[in-house]
Amino acid sequence: MAGTQFTLHIHLRAWRKHRGLTLEQTANMIGSKPNTISGWETGGRKVDLDDLKKLADAYAVDPAALLFAPPGGPKFEAMKEASNLIEGMSPEHAKAWLELGKAIISKNPES
Repeated sequence: MAGTQFTLHIHLRAWRKHRGLTLEQTANMIGSKPNTISGWETGGRKVDLDDLKKLADAYAVDPAALLFAPPGGPKFEAMKEASNLIEGMSPEHAKAWLELGKAIISKNPES
């Protein structure tokens, strides 16, 4: 779970907002406090497996879905488009395309 914790918080707020819930509503649904949920969303607090399951239930998704952006967001749409593009590529072109993407990210990690 340690490697997962690093990235888990990135999408938690997006999932809550995707479901149209406030911090207070989510806290009430899972038996927690709003400041705890906020801490999870900012990465300031660790989410244990029981709480992860409660969040997933509140957002009506599988716990693994919380590692990714909710559907409809810009990153989700970009991932769908990238998947469609890579479908038609040869394995060599797909690998080169991914390496190019990695090189772009390493030069500008904030993008």
